[in-house]
Amino acid sequence: MFSNEQLQGLIEGKIGGNKFPYNTNNELEIEAHIRRLFHRINRIPNLVCEAEWSHFGSGYASFVEFFCYRKEDFIVVEEKYGHREIKKDGIIIDICRLAPVAIMGEDYRYKTIRIETNEVVGGAYGSLLASPNLLDLSEKFQTIAEKLKRALKEFDYELLEAEKMNQPLSFQTKIPTIYREPREYLVMDAIFYWED
Repeated sequence: MFSNEQLQGLIEGKIGGNKFPYNTNNELEIEAHIRRLFHRINRIPNLVCEAEWSHFGSGYASFVEFFCYRKEDFIVVEEKYGHREIKKDGIIIDICRLAPVAIMGEDYRYKTIRIETNEVVGGAYGSLLASPNLLDLSEKFQTIAEKLKRALKEFDYELLEAEKMNQPLSFQTKIPTIYREPREYLVMDAIFYWED
């Protein structure tokens, strides 16, 4: 686990870790490593993995978010007025850009698509950071979670435990995150944060 000094370094955006490519302190090399992991995960049979590479369109995110789902967990909720609403149940993996660590949990995503053009016109999704209880995985996802854990291990990422991530941060600081107020910071907030 991280010391308070290491956590403060991550909050300040400092890259840490003695594993490649984090030991190079090269952001481009780290990004390339995460992309290779993404492509490795997409080779898992019957699995689709989508990634958010661009900091959710604004600000800075200390992580890249993957959303992985099995093809059978994609359902059409309804079709009306020329729109199709779809729901995908799956697993979120947040890969830290600053240290060779990740967190994993379940979520679902909604998308509304204009049928005529196949254009995405709306959607909704959550975040592991907003609801720390999402770090638990149900029996439904255990088989695919094991395959994802193997891929993370191949790329030298440590999967952090929910119990440790959900502990209150033991020191005062300011974290550039939209998810919690300073008096509510968790250890997770020092590693995985998004500044909008």
